[in-house]
Amino acid sequence: KFSDFSNFFITEGKTLLLKENEVTIDKNIIIPSGFKVFLKSGQKIILNDDAFIFSNSPWSAIANENIINISGDDNNFGGGILINAKNEKSYFKNVVFSNLKGPDDNVKNEFLIYGSLNFYESNVELNNIEFKNIISEDAINIFRSNFNIINAKFNQIASDGIDFDFSNGSAYNLSFENIGNDALDFSGSKANIDGFYTKFTGDKILSAGEMSSIEVSNIKSADSFSGIVSKDGSYVKIFNADFKRVKYPFSAYLKKEE
Repeated sequence: KFSDFSNFFITEGKTLLLKENEVTIDKNIIIPSGFKVFLKSGQKIILNDDAFIFSNSPWSAIANENIINISGDDNNFGGGILINAKNEKSYFKNVVFSNLKGPDDNVKNEFLIYGSLNFYESNVELNNIEFKNIISEDAINIFRSNFNIINAKFNQIASDGIDFDFSNGSAYNLSFENIGNDALDFSGSKANIDGFYTKFTGDKILSAGEMSSIEVSNIKSADSFSGIVSKDGSYVKIFNADFKRVKYPFSAYLKKEE
């Protein structure tokens, strides 16, 4: 079931603004193309009952002082957001995402999305963002998009931190703690990563697959199962890595027969 986006947003020309500084969304909504969604400092979107926002328009969620929150409640998690904006660029600055579980099974099967925050053919810049208490398959999924990420923290993530599929970009100063699966997972992507800290990673610190090309520098990691993994023709160049209590620091292998 979908709710009308106009129940939560007001339209000013081609701009969508929240009706109130705090809105609660408990049903899936679709935002059509042709707009730009603006969130302001201190505003909050509460997603309950697995609610998911499908946006065909780009977002600008930029806070200068009071952070922006997009979250579920402690005992009633939300789904998340999918932005499919035809390569238009979205911006998120000083935003905290929490208590999100990604799409429910019906949404996942229909749209093949897995993250709490998803960018599909939608370029993105993320600056000073935080994800905590996320139980979706990926905290962030970036698919066929260009990205730039500066200062991002992830804590209490049930599965992957960021999953990049066929995307290109750079990231600086990333921090991951208590990650259930992989911190960074690349497939068919090209990226430069500088400044990368992890602790208590359940599987891989960085996974590069399907002919990805990754350069990563200034890594510190402790108490993780696997370190840097290159799979299926991928190229990984590493500068200045400091690992402690990482069971398999470096691996390279064929995973997919095709």
